[in-house]
Amino acid sequence: MKNSPAVADRLRRLLPLLLVASMMSPLTLNILMPSLPALAVTMNAPRETVQLTLSLYLIGMAVSQLIVGPLADRYGRRPVMIASALIFCIASFVGSFATSIEMIIVARIAQALGATGGVSLSRTIISDLSSRENTARMIAYVTMTMVLAPMAAPSIGSFLDRSFGWQAIFGFCALMGGAVSIYSMVLLDETRPAGL
Repeated sequence: MKNSPAVADRLRRLLPLLLVASMMSPLTLNILMPSLPALAVTMNAPRETVQLTLSLYLIGMAVSQLIVGPLADRYGRRPVMIASALIFCIASFVGSFATSIEMIIVARIAQALGATGGVSLSRTIISDLSSRENTARMIAYVTMTMVLAPMAAPSIGSFLDRSFGWQAIFGFCALMGGAVSIYSMVLLDETRPAGL
């Protein structure tokens, strides 16, 4: 039963995972913005090409939204959440060692595909576990995180870029994706309703 204390406790334990997973996509979209001028110089690339790291990220988000839902219904929330976080983590790691703007663009698209899975699945897992009256409150927490993340992202990106270089931004994202992957492997049980 969704109203049982055991289910409520389970959801409380998962809430940090769901909040971080839901903020990965909007945070990652904006975190690289302060580094775009440095990337243009470092990679000797035109400004228009560097801006593809943002516009193609948005396309990756749109594509991911279409893919993640059906996959989660077919294979379950847990494996898709783990796979999404691992894709994000690996793409971020590759981005930190990129030697061309093309590699960074590909890494950003892969980041978007992985990170957006966390946004979709966080809300789905809440709906799987919460009673109707609690769902709105839990999704409000997720939405608040999704609103705050892009506001904080440029400041985080600027600090990392100034202190350690643009590669540190991708390293930070890789750590975040790794944390979500491990948390999902250890604590996330399957929440897909039986018979779906």
